[in-house]
Amino acid sequence: MKKINSLLLALTILLSCLSASPSFAAGSAKTFELPLNNISLSEPAIEMAPLNPEFLEPGQQEPVDPISPSDYGHISGLGYMPSPVDLSGLSRSSERLLLRASGLELPATYDLRTESQVTSVKDQGKTGSCWAFSSLASLESYILGAEGKSRDFSENNMKNLVTRDYSDGFDLDVNDGGNAFMSMAYLARWSGPVNESADPFSETSTYSPTGLSVQKHVQEMIFIPGKTGPLDNEGIKEALMNYGAMYSTMCWNSFDYQENNHTYLYTGLDAINHAITIVGWNDSFDRNLFKQVPAGDGAFIIKNSWGESWGEGGYFYISYYDTRLGYKENAVFTAAEQDNFDYNYQYDPLGWTKQMGYSGYSTAWGGNVFSSQGNEKLEAIGFYTTDLDTAYEIYVYKNLTNGPLNQERNFVVKENGICSFSGYHTHLLNSSVDLNAGEKFSVVIKFSNPSSDSYPLAVEMPLSYSYSNKAQANSGESYISLDGSSWQDITSDPKYSDANFCIKAFTTVDAPPDAEFSSNLTSWVSPLTAQFTDLSQGAFSWEWDFNGDGIVDSTARNPVYTYISYGNYTVSLNVSNRLGFDSETKSNYVTVTPLSILSANPAGNITTYEGDEQEFSISTNHNSTVNWYINRVVKSSESGVKSSSYSNSNLSPGNYTVTVHAVTGTETVTHTWNWTVRDWNPWDDSTSLGGINISTGELQEAIHIYKNNLSIPNTGVELTSSRLGELIRLWREGPAN
Repeated sequence: MKKINSLLLALTILLSCLSASPSFAAGSAKTFELPLNNISLSEPAIEMAPLNPEFLEPGQQEPVDPISPSDYGHISGLGYMPSPVDLSGLSRSSERLLLRASGLELPATYDLRTESQVTSVKDQGKTGSCWAFSSLASLESYILGAEGKSRDFSENNMKNLVTRDYSDGFDLDVNDGGNAFMSMAYLARWSGPVNESADPFSETSTYSPTGLSVQKHVQEMIFIPGKTGPLDNEGIKEALMNYGAMYSTMCWNSFDYQENNHTYLYTGLDAINHAITIVGWNDSFDRNLFKQVPAGDGAFIIKNSWGESWGEGGYFYISYYDTRLGYKENAVFTAAEQDNFDYNYQYDPLGWTKQMGYSGYSTAWGGNVFSSQGNEKLEAIGFYTTDLDTAYEIYVYKNLTNGPLNQERNFVVKENGICSFSGYHTHLLNSSVDLNAGEKFSVVIKFSNPSSDSYPLAVEMPLSYSYSNKAQANSGESYISLDGSSWQDITSDPKYSDANFCIKAFTTVDAPPDAEFSSNLTSWVSPLTAQFTDLSQGAFSWEWDFNGDGIVDSTARNPVYTYISYGNYTVSLNVSNRLGFDSETKSNYVTVTPLSILSANPAGNITTYEGDEQEFSISTNHNSTVNWYINRVVKSSESGVKSSSYSNSNLSPGNYTVTVHAVTGTETVTHTWNWTVRDWNPWDDSTSLGGINISTGELQEAIHIYKNNLSIPNTGVELTSSRLGELIRLWREGPAN
């Protein structure tokens, strides 16, 4: 959806990414030509930007414990973890571009609470998830201002889905903390935001369902340059007026909090440890209300995530003279409708973890190659910029033959713009590009940073500091170039074998969806837990009915559902996109029945003769683990089978109990046979005279029976060659032979 309904959104986006086109961040009056000739001189080396020193040495800060009951009667956690990306180069007040529209004056006081542009105060409990609460508080505030709608998004979903327990997670658990870069990664990859009601917050929760219905597509998230001094507050103030509440960071030390006035002033140099939300300011806030008296008046109004019982209904005031608030990581999050695009082609689920460029150059080219999953239209491009006032040029290629280019080097899109602020941006193309199913296409971007010491290309790659080691890449995905002509697959360098550029492509489908699904399990005992997989084409919303009662049971794309009661269940999936709806219903698709033995052989108790091989077998209605026993001694086991058998021919004469146990889930079924093994040899007794238990005459009688295919006297069984051989052995062992 290219039209932006909110005037505020249009103003702020246009000012953030300057452009000569009416589309967001698209077009320019200046013409850029793509170089076509390879450079003759050897290219400079690819370099990585230095890591954030605070990320490398977080242990330098003094230990800060969570708020205790003695600290004003409330227990809560902190949770900020420094990002590996260093934003300190953005704090250049003399070069900073103002956010505000022309003629906008900054008032002496401003409070988003009185503007009805702040959602309710939340409570992170003892978790280290302040960063998630602050990020979503900024997003919710923006939506209130842009749309007049109050939304409540799930911090639980955000804090859980970025952890090590998920394939697209960082090397962290829910209490290790986070930062705005992690929030951006979660939102830019369309994992969220999801509604609070779909995944309510829990201090003890480490699991969240994936594939819940995403409520917004968050496609513009920018970093506001950090302060350079106590009165360098214009950038923050203007961002508050234009975007709403702002994510920011501070150093919390309970000693510096003044409970009666709900004020805070920290003047030390310890590392940042807490993310909060700035919602306003007061230039005349009395400096004497702080525990330490600062050099002047003024304070920011802060929304915390420790519940409404803490502070002034969950809020407090931080002095302009605080030495940590606003100096490092300030961010605002904006939103677009979730139905503007259908697909997000990307290789960077962990987002911007490092940045690279060429030694001595502030310009670099990056390109990603994608393959269309269906007949689609390429509508927009997503990317990060790493500096203030970054100029970019976007090219789209089809019919690829040489990395991200085609043989003729003919592009189907060439657009450009300038992004005033570092962060994540979305460029809407002036004209969509038709893509066929399976067609390869590339998105190539030239980034030009004003700062000579900046690294223009945002990269997702593993870091050997327990942060992003799940990042992975394949050859043929991301390419780098100094001039846009000579390209190198970034994974061809062993140092970057798992690196991808943070460039995304957004498409729409040109047909209604086609619903289809499957399940990993359709027949089992109770409880039956099924993982359903959406196989639909062109769908972006899902409604599942797992039991045929007409009630929507899940809106996740790939949900898990547990059946308890026995029965046959009809499953339906309704899907939709911007162009229509479709449904798929599978009658009696899931069957929940108790474990049972369908057949058992022999049908009853059995009598055989020594040496005869006897087979016992069963079949069950579910795959089972089967154990066979003789007189309670395990003889055989096998797993995951519906049919199982056991054979034995080596038992001595006697009475035996054969038992089989089949186990599926929590259910067990058993079958038992009584097996009598008799002696087949009537001559093997103490009356034999010629040998031990058999005489020569008895052996001659046995040979006669064998040659004439007669039955053994008394038993009536067949005298086989092996049994005759046993008689001969016994006769030879006699003393007379």
